[in-house]
Amino acid sequence: MTEKNISITKFQLFFFMIQSQIGVGLLSLPNVVQKTANGDGWISTLIAGTAVQIMLVIYLQLLKRFPNLIYTEITQKILGRFLGKLLNLFIYLNFILVGGLVTILFIKIINLWLLPITPGWIISILILTACIYLTISDLRMIARFFVLATSLILLLLFTSFLSWFTPKEIQYILPIGSSGFKNILFGTNNSLLAMLGFEGLLFLFPFIIDNKKGVFKTISMANIFIATFYTFFVFLTLISFSSHQLAQMREPILNLLRGITYIMVDRVDLIFLSIWIVPMSTSIIAYLFLASKSMNVDKKNYPKVVLLNGFIIFFITLIPHNDAIITLFNKYVTYLSYAVVFIIPTLLLILSFLFKKHESSESV
Repeated sequence: MTEKNISITKFQLFFFMIQSQIGVGLLSLPNVVQKTANGDGWISTLIAGTAVQIMLVIYLQLLKRFPNLIYTEITQKILGRFLGKLLNLFIYLNFILVGGLVTILFIKIINLWLLPITPGWIISILILTACIYLTISDLRMIARFFVLATSLILLLLFTSFLSWFTPKEIQYILPIGSSGFKNILFGTNNSLLAMLGFEGLLFLFPFIIDNKKGVFKTISMANIFIATFYTFFVFLTLISFSSHQLAQMREPILNLLRGITYIMVDRVDLIFLSIWIVPMSTSIIAYLFLASKSMNVDKKNYPKVVLLNGFIIFFITLIPHNDAIITLFNKYVTYLSYAVVFIIPTLLLILSFLFKKHESSESV
């Protein structure tokens, strides 16, 4: 039976999925998507949400066959001890490198918008100290924090409604589909990268308490929320700025909020970013948790592993990086993520049927 302090409810799973997906990527997504899909970027995010939903179905089919095992245990169950551990090394590297990339982007945004003089290594220490402290806590504590942090996402939604009073031009997205199917698919690729984090289900499923029935509905609702949330903000920025303007903006969402000014409140973008630090941190916490869990350590050694992984991410952030290096780093991490998140689970499901590998499971 799952221990109480490392178990979560389906309600908490919903918010864990949301918080692990929403973070740094949202702020720059409209800029990245419009480079290929132009005014059809909002269609790309909808297609990306559909692709995620398909993968969630594949995940659940795999997890139904191994309801008591996490991702890195399933690999060994199907492929054997040697090949399974070799594959687990790539899974671990993916989570630790994605965590490092997210932290680097986090530091870059803070340096650019809030603390331009503060050295990046100091910001890195402050961020990772808080993230390590929470990740060392039990899973239920992390899930509760994610539930509370989701209220800050509602703040962004509320703030975004204020931007509707600024000039909008629907012509920026017309005619719909003019970018072509190929470019829309390229935009979908960029949207998928911003939505990564849903693979956490492969590690959380065994820790869901009570009956597993209803999990599909829970994760589907979380995915619909994420896809709608991303589409809304991409659409909002696309009708607020021209393609030329978006190309000049690193974080269009913040530029959108920057245009909101009131008599007693100014620089809404900086106020928002100061608060958005928490949701951005949850992505780091999620990947730090997944990296540590992928090492298959016992409860006693788990805190030491989290601390070790925290130091590894910190050292990754110390590597000298400019835009060119970050772009190259992001490119190779993307290839690894696609393998770990999309290809490997699909192959494992196919092999589990071919080799007739499974455990008894509950209905999902």
